[in-house]
Amino acid sequence: MRPLNVLVGVSACALAALTACSSSGSAAAKKDVTITACTFSPTGGHPTATGRIVNHSSKPSLYTIHVKFTDSSGNGDGVAAVAKVDPGTTATWHANGTLNAKGPLKCALSSVTRNAVPGT
Repeated sequence: MRPLNVLVGVSACALAALTACSSSGSAAAKKDVTITACTFSPTGGHPTATGRIVNHSSKPSLYTIHVKFTDSSGNGDGVAAVAKVDPGTTATWHANGTLNAKGPLKCALSSVTRNAVPGT
Protein backbone atom coordinates (compact mmCIF):
# COMPACT_ATOMS: atom_id res chain seq x y z
CA MET A 1 0.00 0.00 0.00
CA ARG A 2 1.36 3.43 -0.88
CA PRO A 3 1.08 6.43 1.41
CA LEU A 4 -1.56 8.94 0.47
CA ASN A 5 -1.22 12.69 0.49
CA VAL A 6 -1.83 14.76 3.58
CA LEU A 7 -5.25 15.97 2.45
CA VAL A 8 -6.53 12.41 2.25
CA GLY A 9 -5.09 11.68 5.68
CA VAL A 10 -6.70 14.73 7.24
CA SER A 11 -10.04 13.91 5.60
CA ALA A 12 -9.85 10.32 6.82
CA CYS A 13 -9.05 11.48 10.35
CA ALA A 14 -12.01 13.85 10.31
CA LEU A 15 -14.25 11.07 9.03
CA ALA A 16 -13.00 8.71 11.73
CA ALA A 17 -13.69 11.32 14.40
CA LEU A 18 -17.20 11.96 13.11
CA THR A 19 -18.10 8.28 12.98
CA ALA A 20 -16.84 7.62 16.52
CA CYS A 21 -14.33 5.00 15.44
CA SER A 22 -11.88 3.73 17.99
CA SER A 23 -8.59 5.52 18.11
CA SER A 24 -5.24 4.70 19.59
CA GLY A 25 -2.99 7.49 20.78
CA SER A 26 0.71 7.81 20.46
CA ALA A 27 1.97 5.15 22.86
CA ALA A 28 0.30 2.09 21.34
CA ALA A 29 0.36 3.31 17.75
CA LYS A 30 4.06 4.33 17.89
CA LYS A 31 4.95 0.69 18.55
CA ASP A 32 3.53 -0.14 15.11
CA VAL A 33 5.68 2.39 13.22
CA THR A 34 9.41 2.51 12.46
CA ILE A 35 11.61 4.86 10.45
CA THR A 36 13.70 2.90 7.95
CA ALA A 37 15.45 5.79 6.20
CA CYS A 38 16.13 9.47 6.83
CA THR A 39 17.62 11.30 3.86
CA PHE A 40 18.30 14.84 2.78
CA SER A 41 18.63 16.18 -0.74
CA PRO A 42 22.26 16.70 -1.77
CA THR A 43 21.16 20.04 -3.23
CA GLY A 44 19.71 21.23 0.10
CA GLY A 45 16.09 20.42 -0.70
CA HIS A 46 13.40 18.95 1.48
CA PRO A 47 14.35 15.90 3.57
CA THR A 48 12.52 12.60 3.33
CA ALA A 49 11.70 9.94 5.91
CA THR A 50 10.41 6.52 4.96
CA GLY A 51 9.28 3.71 7.16
CA ARG A 52 7.21 0.68 7.92
CA ILE A 53 3.94 0.03 9.73
CA VAL A 54 2.98 -3.31 11.25
CA ASN A 55 -0.64 -3.20 12.44
CA HIS A 56 -0.69 -4.96 15.81
CA SER A 57 -4.35 -4.08 16.44
CA SER A 58 -7.31 -6.33 15.70
CA LYS A 59 -8.93 -3.94 13.18
CA PRO A 60 -8.05 -2.42 9.80
CA SER A 61 -6.57 0.96 10.68
CA LEU A 62 -5.71 4.40 9.33
CA TYR A 63 -2.33 5.76 10.42
CA THR A 64 -1.28 9.41 10.60
CA ILE A 65 2.46 9.77 11.19
CA HIS A 66 4.17 13.03 12.19
CA VAL A 67 7.94 13.16 11.69
CA LYS A 68 10.32 15.73 13.18
CA PHE A 69 13.36 16.55 11.03
CA THR A 70 16.34 18.12 12.80
CA ASP A 71 19.29 19.54 10.88
CA SER A 72 22.10 22.05 11.44
CA SER A 73 19.84 25.03 10.78
CA GLY A 74 16.88 24.01 12.92
CA ASN A 75 13.80 21.91 12.68
CA GLY A 76 11.10 20.99 10.23
CA ASP A 77 8.32 18.47 10.14
CA GLY A 78 6.43 16.21 7.78
CA VAL A 79 3.27 14.11 7.76
CA ALA A 80 2.38 10.79 6.20
CA ALA A 81 -1.01 9.09 6.10
CA VAL A 82 -1.80 5.51 5.17
CA ALA A 83 -5.50 4.91 4.65
CA LYS A 84 -5.84 1.22 5.48
CA VAL A 85 -3.54 -1.33 7.05
CA ASP A 86 -5.18 -4.67 7.81
CA PRO A 87 -4.45 -6.42 11.14
CA GLY A 88 -1.14 -8.26 11.13
CA THR A 89 -0.04 -6.79 7.81
CA THR A 90 2.76 -4.41 6.86
CA ALA A 91 2.65 -1.15 4.89
CA THR A 92 5.19 1.50 3.97
CA TRP A 93 4.97 5.25 4.44
CA HIS A 94 6.81 8.32 3.12
CA ALA A 95 6.97 11.86 4.56
CA ASN A 96 8.64 14.92 3.06
CA GLY A 97 9.90 17.69 5.30
CA THR A 98 8.38 21.14 5.04
CA LEU A 99 11.75 22.97 5.11
CA ASN A 100 15.00 22.53 3.23
CA ALA A 101 17.63 20.55 5.16
CA LYS A 102 21.29 21.47 5.62
CA GLY A 103 24.06 19.40 7.15
CA PRO A 104 23.59 16.28 9.26
CA LEU A 105 19.97 15.18 9.52
CA LYS A 106 18.01 13.31 12.18
CA CYS A 107 14.45 12.03 11.91
CA ALA A 108 12.20 11.09 14.82
CA LEU A 109 8.56 10.16 15.22
CA SER A 110 6.72 13.10 16.80
CA SER A 111 3.40 11.31 17.04
CA VAL A 112 1.45 8.47 15.52
CA THR A 113 -2.33 8.13 15.50
CA ARG A 114 -4.10 4.90 14.63
CA ASN A 115 -7.86 4.96 13.94
CA ALA A 116 -10.05 2.01 13.08
CA VAL A 117 -11.28 2.25 9.49
CA PRO A 118 -15.01 3.16 9.51
CA GLY A 119 -17.41 0.34 8.70
CA THR A 120 -15.06 -2.50 9.58
